[in-house]
Amino acid sequence: MKKRHKALILLLVIFIGIPLILWLSWLLTTPRPVSLFIMDKTSFNEDMVKNRAINWVLKHYRFVKINGRNYSPEMDYFGFFPGGENFIIRDLSELSPREIQDMAVSHHVAYYADSYGIFSNMWPSYQPDVTPARKLYGGLEWHDLLFLEYMIELKRLVIAEFIFLAPPTQPAQRKRAEELLGVEWQGWTGKFFHTLDLNREDNQVPGWLPTLYEKNYGKPWDFKNGGIIMVNDADKLLVLEEGYQIIENTHLPIRTEKKYRRIYGMSDKIAYPGWFDVTLPTSETSEVISWYEPNLSDEGRNLLLENGLPEKFPAVIMDAGYKKVIYFAGDFGHTPISRRFVMFKGAKFFELFFADLNDPTDRSAFFLAYYLPLMRKLLGDFQKDLLKENELQ
Repeated sequence: MKKRHKALILLLVIFIGIPLILWLSWLLTTPRPVSLFIMDKTSFNEDMVKNRAINWVLKHYRFVKINGRNYSPEMDYFGFFPGGENFIIRDLSELSPREIQDMAVSHHVAYYADSYGIFSNMWPSYQPDVTPARKLYGGLEWHDLLFLEYMIELKRLVIAEFIFLAPPTQPAQRKRAEELLGVEWQGWTGKFFHTLDLNREDNQVPGWLPTLYEKNYGKPWDFKNGGIIMVNDADKLLVLEEGYQIIENTHLPIRTEKKYRRIYGMSDKIAYPGWFDVTLPTSETSEVISWYEPNLSDEGRNLLLENGLPEKFPAVIMDAGYKKVIYFAGDFGHTPISRRFVMFKGAKFFELFFADLNDPTDRSAFFLAYYLPLMRKLLGDFQKDLLKENELQ
């Protein structure tokens, strides 16, 4: 009986005591106040997948609002708010330039999770079968850019993600955004697919890509291996298939420069599973933290060169000069990461237990091994600087 009691006590300690200690450790961590402006024009369901990643970081590392309250993924952002068959838009469009300036003064960080928006085929009550789909809301507007300009002038931390410069943003607004960020979008987006074979059950190639391929090349889609698909804003499509344009490689790697690996605690190379864009730095003070480096064959290099593309392209661009501006050339914040351990100290290690770092399609693994340490360091360092400047006193 005594052995049985000891075993029971041990199990209680493991399953109740340890989680309780980790939760209390998280709860007793000193909150870090910082005022965040989060823009998300695309989250159209309660999962809020476009701002889930940044909110996980805020919650886990105790970044709170200036009033001490936690950020809410459902409420504490600007953009598109779903609600039954209807929706609400809450953004800067109704504010005067002076009010927008006041907004910039009252915020320390601007995080642009997604500016793409919502189209009628994404929102069932708005003619989903109409072709082409009609934009209901989205893209960068002049009021967004005025706020961005004020934030940069105030030396705030600005982080913009993939699709920030792409359509439906209009050319004039895009050009101004590029000037402010010190980058230039090349018009190309792409993604690595572990298989391009449409007959395989695990195929994830969107139906519009084979249709576009046939339109481009006048022949049916007949690929069997994995590969990278790239599409530009003029609907030109490139296929880099494993064994041909790509030397055998089961993923698209992101490589991080050595000095930044030490700063942010990231590995030399990690598989990136999402969409990316080709954006290049134009500012003299900009530095590339990480690169997309596909394992190209000579045929693949020539294909990219013929289309005005480099053989590797930036994944993260940082302006290290006057401005505190970072551009993520990838859909980094789109993650299925669960909130089950978010309020536990050391949650990263629990989540890594369920993630597969060897699976190039596992978005959770990329979030834990790359996005999380990067965002923790960026926000943590900036918040410390604010304290030194007495902005949070």
